[in-house]
Formats: sequence, C-alpha cells, structure tokens
Amino acid sequence: DLFSSATSYYNEYKSYLSMVNENDVAELNHDSSSNADGRSTNEDSILSHFQEVTGKTNVDECLQLLDESNWNLEQAVQKAFNPPIPTPDPPTEQVPPLPDTTNLRQRLITQGNHVQLGESNFIGPRYSTLSGPIINRNPPSLLQTVFSYSWSIVYFPMKLIFTIISSVVSFALDFLFGGGPPTPRQAISNVEDHIAEFNLRYGSMHPRLYHGSYKEAISHAKRHLRFLLVHLHSNGDATAHRFAQDVVCTYVFKNLVEDNLLFWSCTTEKAEGRCVAESLSNAKAPFLALLCYKDSQMRMVYKNQGLKSVEEVIAELTAAIVENEPHLARQRTRQNRLSESTSSQMLMQEQDAAYQESLLRDQERARKKREEEEAMRQIQEKEDAERQAKENKIRAIETLREKLKQTLKPESKTDTLSLLFKLPDGSRVARKFAPDSTVKDLYEFALTCDECPNFFSLVSNFPKRELPSDGDCYLKTCLEMEIQNATTLFVEEIESEAELSEVEV
Repeated sequence: DLFSSATSYYNEYKSYLSMVNENDVAELNHDSSSNADGRSTNEDSILSHFQEVTGKTNVDECLQLLDESNWNLEQAVQKAFNPPIPTPDPPTEQVPPLPDTTNLRQRLITQGNHVQLGESNFIGPRYSTLSGPIINRNPPSLLQTVFSYSWSIVYFPMKLIFTIISSVVSFALDFLFGGGPPTPRQAISNVEDHIAEFNLRYGSMHPRLYHGSYKEAISHAKRHLRFLLVHLHSNGDATAHRFAQDVVCTYVFKNLVEDNLLFWSCTTEKAEGRCVAESLSNAKAPFLALLCYKDSQMRMVYKNQGLKSVEEVIAELTAAIVENEPHLARQRTRQNRLSESTSSQMLMQEQDAAYQESLLRDQERARKKREEEEAMRQIQEKEDAERQAKENKIRAIETLREKLKQTLKPESKTDTLSLLFKLPDGSRVARKFAPDSTVKDLYEFALTCDECPNFFSLVSNFPKRELPSDGDCYLKTCLEMEIQNATTLFVEEIESEAELSEVEV
C-alpha cells in the first residue's frame, strides 16, 4: 500500500511539473479578463496556488494576506507560515494553524492548462462572492509566478515524505494497539454517527438508512427474507464523495432501493465500517454489495467497487434482483407453509388446551354439585333423625303419662308437705307429698295433669330456681332440696330444640 501510494504521488508530481511551461506563464501574464467577483483570471490563479500551498480555506483571509504582500506569492506564503511577532503594546494576533496536507491529493484537480481548487471535505456554505469594496490590484510579475511554481515543486516532495511517514506510523499503531471488532454498542454508535454525518453532508435525497449494526441488518434481512444492500463510504476519498453524490443521492436510486431492498451504510473511518470491509474481501470505498439469503446462508450476489454512473448501477442491481428473487420467493413460500403448519399446530394446541380447561371446569362443577347434594342429604337425614327422635319421645311420654295416672296413689296422713303446681294455661293443682318424696315424684305428678305439656321443667318461685330433671339431684328428696311447705312450683314448657335434645324420658 505504501509503495502504490508513493507511486501515485510521484505520477501526480510529474503531471504537476509538466504544467509549468513558458506558454502557461505567458498566458497567466497576459490574461486580464475579470470574473464575477471582480478579480482577474491571474489573481484567481494566484489565489488558487496560495490556497494549495498553505492549505487555507478562508478566502477572505487569503485575500488579506495577498493584498498585504502586493500579490507577491512568495511574500504571502512567508507571512502565512512565519507571521510577524507582535509587540507588547498592541493586542496579540492568533497564530494561523499549519496547513492541512492530509487531503491535498484530493483537493488538486487539473482542468485544461490551469490548476483549480477541487471539492474539499469542508461541510458548510461555499463562498461564491466576496463582501466589501472591489480593490484594483496589479497583476503579478513573471518572476513572481515562476517563483510560486518553484515553491510548489519544493513543497511537493516534502508533502510526499510526510505522507509516507504518517502512513507507516498509522500502520504500526494499528498493528500494535489496534483492538478487535467493536462491541455491539460501539457498532450501533458508529452507524448512528455515520448516518448523522451523511445526512448533514448530502441531505435526505437517499434511501432510508438502517439504524443498527451490520449483524442486526443481516439478521433482519434473513428473518424477513429481504435483499440487503451494503454501502461502504469514505469521508476522505473524492471518488467515494462523487459516488455518494452522483449515485446514492439520486431519485432513481432511492426509489429502486426503498421499494425492494434494505439499505445499510457506514464509513470505513469507523471501526464497524472497517470490520465490514474486511469481511467483504477487503473492500475499498466506494463499495456496494447486494446480499441475499441463498442456500441457507447470506451470499453476496452483486458487488461494485469504484465509480460508475447511476444508470449502470441501477441496471446491474436490477439484473441481480431479478436473477435472485426466485430464491427468496421459494424461501418465502417455504416459510409461509411452515408458518401455516405452525399456526395450525398452535391452533390445535390452543383448542386442546381450551377443551381440557372446559373439561376441568365441568368436573369441578360436578364435584361441587355432588358435595352440595351430599351435604343436603346429611342435613335432611339429621333433621329426619331429630324429628323421629322427638316423635319417639312424645310417644314414650304419652305412654308414661297414662301409666302414671293409673299408678298414682292417693294422699296419706304422712303427707305433710303441701305444694302448689301452676300449669302453663294458668290452672293450679294442689298436692301433699311426704318429706322424703324425691324430685322425680314431683315431675311424675305434674305429668299426670292433663294441661301439662309433654316437655317441661319445674321452677320454684322462692328462692327462684329450676329443679333438675336428671342426674343425681333428680333423685334427691324434697327435704334435701330444701323445698318448704306451701311452695309454688311453676310448670314451664320447653320449646328450644337444644333443651329438648337433653330431655330424658
């Protein structure tokens, strides 16, 4: 690469020397026609040489230096590189920067027999007119013109040596300290920066750029079965600049790409662009590659390196698309069939899942219904058992009532305890008992009364207490229970189910 670069610069150097001849000098001295800015062709030529040697792009600054030197190119160049040292009293002036010699090869474009300033990489407005009054300037002498060419001849080898040294140093640094491929975050950042710079420099008349790394673009194209058009650009290359202006940023190219392709672009100055260029057989900008999913992998079906007309690029791209579209069509058909099959399987799985869910819901409802029916059955059986037990108790009590009436003994002389039974209907029955009569005897006598309910309890009024109807106290005597003479016993009917369940016959 260094040898080819040096050879190229040497050829340009020879071409540059061939322009310096007596005819050119005579033409520069005698051409006095003026342009639209009020300058003669000779002055434009001196201005162009001055910008070429110094690398300055500010036209006003160059004109000021030339005016101060009376349009003497040698003096103006010396002032540009060796400005006078300011005195302490007046304000200091800023020392102008060294000339930019990195892209001199792209800035020199020969046209006819004159050397003119070519397209630069400066992004911004181009000054076509100068503000301020037009100053009549004397044309340079023949000696001044010859000296300017001589200075250029001396400067060109120095620039060549500097470029070679810079290339060697850059190659060594890249070889020793160059890292691997960028991380995904760095790759996306490189692409976003390139898109911003590309839009700023060339506007929006270009296909929509894919916002993502190269791997993401490959994955997107493979997943959606689309063509991927890769564009490698270089901000410092004049050919890449012309290719971007004359091909990429055209209406026909934009329509073709946006209607059919996925467009990804990056500059080779970025790490992402360099890695992509290496993966595409060390491609050099400007470069176009059309990638297609073919034979189960992404293949490059078209490439273009170098400058071509937009008509040629459109024709070649169209032919490549027409030739490889059937492969994508077959892939899409296969993918659609697989998708339909997958959709059918998913639909069947969803239907089966819905059926199983419905079956589980039905089984759950049936289980709950059985549990409710079982609970209702148990409740019904319990109620029936309680009702039957109550009826049995009533029949037993009625039988006991008749038996007690038949076996009831009349009062005797030993019965000295007089008691009064007050029934629920308000009637009263008096009876004398022996002091050793038990509580049981009192309950049995109360049961012999016709107005006595089947289930009842005996309650004394003073002291107010309920006589027990079961247990050990049930068999205690009136004397033990401290039931006194002339005591009134109230017959109270038992109505609550809890108390009825505790009554023993």
